Amino acid sequence: MRRAWVLFGALVAAAALLDLGAFHRLEHGDSLVPVLVSLQRWTPFYWDQERYGMLVPLLALPVRDPLGNLLLQRGLMILAGLATVVLLAHWVNPATGVLLGLLALARALEDWFTSEQDREEVRQRLLVDAGLLAIGLGAGQLSIMLYPLVTGQPLRLAVGFLPAAQWPSAWGAMVARAWVEASGWGWTLLAGAALGAVLLLLPSSRSFRRDALARAVTLLGAATAYAAFVGALTWVAENHHHPRYLAPAAVLVHLAVISLLAEPLARAARAARPAFAAALLALPLAALAVGGAPSLTRVHADLDGVAGRFTEEVLAARCQLIAGDYWSVWPAVWHAALVARERGLRDAAGDGPWRVWGVSHRATPTVMQWKGLAPDTLRICRPHGEMPEREAERWLRAYHAWPARVVERRGTLDVLVLVPPLD
Repeated sequence: MRRAWVLFGALVAAAALLDLGAFHRLEHGDSLVPVLVSLQRWTPFYWDQERYGMLVPLLALPVRDPLGNLLLQRGLMILAGLATVVLLAHWVNPATGVLLGLLALARALEDWFTSEQDREEVRQRLLVDAGLLAIGLGAGQLSIMLYPLVTGQPLRLAVGFLPAAQWPSAWGAMVARAWVEASGWGWTLLAGAALGAVLLLLPSSRSFRRDALARAVTLLGAATAYAAFVGALTWVAENHHHPRYLAPAAVLVHLAVISLLAEPLARAARAARPAFAAALLALPLAALAVGGAPSLTRVHADLDGVAGRFTEEVLAARCQLIAGDYWSVWPAVWHAALVARERGLRDAAGDGPWRVWGVSHRATPTVMQWKGLAPDTLRICRPHGEMPEREAERWLRAYHAWPARVVERRGTLDVLVLVPPLD
């Protein structure tokens, strides 16, 4: 137990270092919407979506500062990723039971063939695991089915599989894209696996070689089965086989490679303690290598760079709405809220902090928060460009905030007002 707490402490340190490092250069519309879910209107699922439960935004709900809320959410997510912690997993991801079921099966197979445990005990444990996971998986799927009843919105998720004839090409496309976007990391994993295999070939590894290989093979088997499952889903194909769907399988592949390296070190009496200490130290050192030295100032600067392009003009124009394309609107809304809070800006009546809402894809949950604003004072910022202008009109029409006319042209955006007044 003591070693587990020490390990957890090292994971917390690594998560904090990553959270205060260069990690936030990767922020974009998708990643910032959950922060706005926590700051503007919390919903059980991602805005206008029937999956991806908003547990972490719920935990961050008491933190009203935009930067503090972002850092807390990222820290929790990074820690959960590093520690592979299951946080009400079937709410966050209704398909979690598939991954956990494969892990339970892999563990049972390993115990069945390598350990001295009674096989009846292994079978009973697997049955219990399967029962619990079936309940969780059923609850996750039920949450999807109940979405139309709870929200009044139609179910948009394509829950089925591709035709079987398309599976091989879909798997190939998914793996190929993941390999390219891994930026050479796949070769690092192969090198680690090769080094582990060399260590297991040493005479000193003979007594546990079979068990170590069996453990790695079961983990790789679970990873392959999960990848095959998600790769055959219609939803994944509709999202162009994005590598994020392979993240759970990637974790298992990493564990398999690490197990090949860790087993010989853990079995060597002289090396076990130094190896454990080195592994603990490697966690924060790896975080530093990836994210650089922690700096809240640099975090702020990185966020200014990825999300702050329109902020100064949004605030100068006193816009309450930012309308346009998804990838421009949500970073701009979050960053405008951040700077407005830092400067202590108040609304026109002086009753509260200045608030800015987005009008784009996923804006439905917050529409009623700005519908009550006086139509003749409503100011809308729209980024320049063909796509933002087209998307702005599309979504303003969708939410009955059209027609509108341009009353001011600025460097990066136009300012619009409603004509006639908002319905």
